[in-house]
Amino acid sequence: MTADRKAIIQIENLRKSYGSLEVLRGVSLSIMEGEVVAIVGPSGAGKTTLLHAVATLSEFDSGKVVVDGVDVGALDSDSAADFRSQRVGMVFQFHYLLPEFTALENVCLPAYIAGREKSDVELRARELLDMMGLTERIDHKPSELSGGEQQRVAIARALINSPRLLLADEPSGNLDSHNRTEIHNLFFRLRDELGLTVVVVTHDEGLAQMSDRKITIVDGLTSNA
Repeated sequence: MTADRKAIIQIENLRKSYGSLEVLRGVSLSIMEGEVVAIVGPSGAGKTTLLHAVATLSEFDSGKVVVDGVDVGALDSDSAADFRSQRVGMVFQFHYLLPEFTALENVCLPAYIAGREKSDVELRARELLDMMGLTERIDHKPSELSGGEQQRVAIARALINSPRLLLADEPSGNLDSHNRTEIHNLFFRLRDELGLTVVVVTHDEGLAQMSDRKITIVDGLTSNA
């Protein structure tokens, strides 16, 4: 990692409770531009809650979260939605593709919602699907795709608005070993070719070991951060 890289995520004393259950108990960490970082830990440790705070998908009780220079805790709901659309790509364990739409249409949808020109959007979507190895599958609907192909469409969709940050929550959790390896290798390719920072919540120790850095969350606190 070069010395001139800066933190794209800076978290200070982050706390989040659900009722009497304190899920995050003062998390502080930094993630640098261009890193592929795995967040690991037992179920219920707070990994997904942390990811959702970074993605502005949920509010937190106290602390500070700065993402790409933006204090996300200070955003109202409309500004947070704009921020997610422009700066952050999200991939989940379940792909959440719309079944009535083709792969190409699914990838284009977030850009259409953002008001971008249709011809530009379709060109970029085709480029991304080609990068995913899905050139021959762009007109197929999700039911006609394998699990690994569906997840790669979901990754292309997450990238259509050219975010600087890709957040993934157990992205290979439902895949067989071959497709898991393909998805894991893809994250490093996206970092190298698109300059992305990738943060992955995972139980997959193989992916964690491949990553530039592993951050462990136990009982709402981090180690190795």
